[in-house]
Amino acid sequence: MNIYHRLKRARRLRSMGRAFDTVLERQRKSHPADLEERRLRLRRVREEAVGNPEFLGQAIANLEKNAFRVLRAATIEEAQDLIVREIGEEKLVVKAKSNLTREVGLEEVLAQRGVEVIDTDIGDRIIQLAGDHPSHPTGPASHLDRYDIARILSRHLGREVEASPQELTSLLRQEVSGYIQRARIGITGANAICAEEGAVVLLHNEGNIQQVSLCPGKHLILAGTDRIYPNLEEAINLARLLTYYATGDVLTSFINVIGGPSKTADIEKKLFRGVHGPQEVVVILVDNHRSLLLGSEFRELLYCIGCGECLLVCPAYRAFGPEYSGREPGGRGVVLDAVLRDEKKAMELCLTCGRCYKNCPLEIDIPAMVLKLRKAHLAGAWEFLDSHLRWLGRRAELEVWPLLAVFLSDRP
Repeated sequence: MNIYHRLKRARRLRSMGRAFDTVLERQRKSHPADLEERRLRLRRVREEAVGNPEFLGQAIANLEKNAFRVLRAATIEEAQDLIVREIGEEKLVVKAKSNLTREVGLEEVLAQRGVEVIDTDIGDRIIQLAGDHPSHPTGPASHLDRYDIARILSRHLGREVEASPQELTSLLRQEVSGYIQRARIGITGANAICAEEGAVVLLHNEGNIQQVSLCPGKHLILAGTDRIYPNLEEAINLARLLTYYATGDVLTSFINVIGGPSKTADIEKKLFRGVHGPQEVVVILVDNHRSLLLGSEFRELLYCIGCGECLLVCPAYRAFGPEYSGREPGGRGVVLDAVLRDEKKAMELCLTCGRCYKNCPLEIDIPAMVLKLRKAHLAGAWEFLDSHLRWLGRRAELEVWPLLAVFLSDRP
C-alpha cells in the first residue's frame, strides 16, 4: 500500500472516530432515566420472541388478515428469486435503509437483470455513488467528511459542488426525490413485525422511508425471521432504545406503523384497498441460517437490534475499520462469518476487551463467543497476543501518518 492510500485510510478512520464520538456525546447528554428498565425489558422480549414459532405463526396469520402478502425464503437464493419475481418488468427500484438487502445481495442481483436500484437514505446514497462499504449500520458514511462527499458528488454530477453540509444534503435530497417520483416499486426493511397486530414498524429520521413505502405499484418489505415482536407496545420500546443507541437522541423523527395497504369503505361501506400508495404490500421473511443459529450456542446473535453501539466503542474497529468486519461490520459479523462460513481472518483482530458486551443494550457477549471459537482452534493465547500487537501497530500508524502528511505539505 502506497503513502497516498495509507494517508487516506488514516484520515477516514479519524473522521469515523470523530463521528462516533459525536454520537457518544449525545448519548451522555440525553441519557434516559428509565434506560436500564427498558433495556432489561427488551432483553426479556427478545429471549421470548426470537425463534418462537407461535409468535411467527401469529405474525404471518395477522399480516395476511390485514391484506399483506407474506412470502418465506429459507436461503439467500430463494430471497433473490422472490424479489426478482415481485419486481417483474420494472427497471427502476428505490429502496430505503435495510441491512437485509445487503445480506441478500439485492443490488448486485438486480443490476445483472438491468434493474437500477437507488438508495434513498443520504448516507447510503453517498456510499452507493462512491462504490464504498458502509462503516456503520445507521451511519454508513461516518468515515467520510464533507470534503470527501463533495468530491464524490462533484464527480457524479459533473460539476464542482460546495463542501457545505447544507448544500450536499440539498443536492442529494433533490436527486433521490426525482427517482422516488418515477419509481413504482419501493423496498424497505422492517425494524419490527408485531405479531398481535399484524403490523410492520419502521423507524427513520429523513422521511424517505415513508415516501418509498408509498410508491404506487408495490411496497416490498424484507425482514429477517428474527424481527418478530409480540405486540406494538414492545416494538415501541425497541424504537426508544434503538434511537438512543444508534443516534444519541431520545426519539426518532418518524415511526411508521403499517397495518396493510390503504383502504376505504366510504362508498356504500364496501371495502376498497389501494386508495393511495401501493396497490400491494408484500413481506418477504428471510431465514438465511437464522434457524440454524437458534439451536446453537450463538443464539444471542439473533437478539441484535442493529443499533451499532458496539462499533462506537470498539477499539479494534476504530483502528481497522471495515477490515475488522465480516459480511456485516464489527464483532457480530466476525462471529457470524466464523460460524457460518468458516472465515476467521477478521476474528484475529478482536481484542476481546469486552466493551461491546458492556455497552450492548442486549448484553450480547461477543468476546466470549470469540474466545470460544479461538479455543476450539487451539489458537486462543496466540491470537489474543497477536491482535493486541496488530492493534498497537495500527494505532501508531494512525497517529504518525497525519503528522507525516503535515510535514510533507510544509516542504518546499
